[in-house]
Amino acid sequence: MQPLLIKVNVPQKSSFSINRYSYSDQFPGIWHFHEEYELTLIEKSSGSRMVGDHIERFKVGDLIFIGKNMPHTWRNDEGSTEGTSEALVIHFFENFLGEAFFDLPEMYKMKRLLERAKRGLKVQEPLSKKIAALMKRAEASVGSPRVILLLEILQLLSRSEQLEELCSEGFTNSINYNDSDRLKRVYEYIMNNFQEDVSLSRAASVAHMSPTAFSRYFKSRTRKSYTQFVIEMKIGYACKLLINEKMSVAEVCYKSGFQNLSNFNQQFKSITSLTPKKYQTLHSVK
Repeated sequence: MQPLLIKVNVPQKSSFSINRYSYSDQFPGIWHFHEEYELTLIEKSSGSRMVGDHIERFKVGDLIFIGKNMPHTWRNDEGSTEGTSEALVIHFFENFLGEAFFDLPEMYKMKRLLERAKRGLKVQEPLSKKIAALMKRAEASVGSPRVILLLEILQLLSRSEQLEELCSEGFTNSINYNDSDRLKRVYEYIMNNFQEDVSLSRAASVAHMSPTAFSRYFKSRTRKSYTQFVIEMKIGYACKLLINEKMSVAEVCYKSGFQNLSNFNQQFKSITSLTPKKYQTLHSVK
């Protein structure tokens, strides 16, 4: 896989960066990676988040910790009119406090946290709210207090059980940055067209491969079959429609790219453990 390598700008006289990224419309949606660890707090907007081979909906308040060189992106729904998209993001190198800092005996749990971050970590409530407050304090701080706040954040994360590992362990061991960019093209193709016909044969043509070879290629890189990946993308979009739009289940079914209501209901329950109607009843905005 060859996602785009991004160089993160760290201000002079700073050991790490904390930036507020604000867009008048949508997040750039670039499938990318970088050497820095990343802690991202979503403050405005929603859509689909991809970390390695994991994909799910994101919303305001989501807090994700991503290890170095892990491909990821936040992408708003096509045609979204939600307005401003905003995130508060911390980037730091593993050696930002010195080459051997995290090798100290006292830093064992933090070292373990950095190892787990290779799969991407979603921080659950109520810890996410506590860390969000610390991130905002760090944003407004300068000098040593800012470093201390980051260490406090890492300590809380390292001692918490409220962390969900995202991408599969197999994916972290299968990344090949010397591979072609064909998987990146396929991801973008699926994201832009999943409401239409995104058959395996069409995706294979995007990758310039035969369907059989592409099927093996996709699963070896993502640890999911192409069909399952597309279904999860569609169900994620359906969840958004059921929560935020005044649509019937049938309307959501066809709007999400399914052609059969029975199949939609079956796939939805398989992934969410709820029927679409039950999901809508439990999660709809009042």
